[in-house]
Formats: sequence, C-alpha cells, structure tokens
Amino acid sequence: MDKLGVDAARADISMLKIVAPKMCEDVSSRAMQIFGGMGLMEEMPIQRFWRDSRLERIWDGTSEIQRHIITRSILRPLGA
Repeated sequence: MDKLGVDAARADISMLKIVAPKMCEDVSSRAMQIFGGMGLMEEMPIQRFWRDSRLERIWDGTSEIQRHIITRSILRPLGA
C-alpha cells in the first residue's frame, strides 16, 4: 500500500474513532433519560454504559488528535 493509501486508511480509522464513541455516548445518554433516576443505580447496567461511553472518547486518543490525523491526510496530497 502506498503512502497515500496508508494515510487514507488512518483517516478512515480516525473518523470512526470520532463518530463511534460519540454515538455510544448519545445512545447511552438517551437511555439514561428514559430510565431517569433508576439509570444511576449501580444495579442497572445503563449506568456502566453511560460512564464507560464518556471514557471511550479518551481511550482511543482525544478527538483533537483524531481530527489532526484526518486533516493531515487531506492536506498531504495537496503538498501542504
């Protein structure tokens, strides 16, 4: 795979690393709204999903780093 192909693959992965944790957070937040106060109880799995979804955005690298990788893959072919 050439250099541009590798950059494109990294950009695709970075896009997924931005979108997937955000979607997980949105879904778990909506579920938390549905469950209300019960969603915060430790016996309910939704509280763990909600808590873990917040951490997921940090584990794979911050969104700013992922955006930097995407921008670099767009600008590199243009000689920038």
